[in-house]
Amino acid sequence: MANVLVVEDHADMRDIYKTLLERMGHHVEIARDGVEGLNQLRGRPDLVILDLSMPLASGDIVLGFIRSTPELSRVKVVIISALPNAEKLAEQLRADACLAKPVELAEVRRTVERLLR
Repeated sequence: MANVLVVEDHADMRDIYKTLLERMGHHVEIARDGVEGLNQLRGRPDLVILDLSMPLASGDIVLGFIRSTPELSRVKVVIISALPNAEKLAEQLRADACLAKPVELAEVRRTVERLLR
């Protein structure tokens, strides 16, 4: 079982990801925006599911913080975004995976399983 943090500003998507991840056997914390996400990183999750377009602090800020903080640098990060340049940003920010919205839950499952092996 892994600790997973879902940082997503849309409540329905947070709930869908949370349900999927819990059914996979993971402990899930949720954050409604980038600031909450930054605060919840203190729990040192194993994996973060991260939207890029959020209020207060965008996903690129959250990911930049993760990658620049030594004790968090090994956290796996999956970006799930509808932004047209999400893949390029994900590569630049050293995300472990990038999925385009709308995303199939089976694809989320496969990506999480691969990254947590």
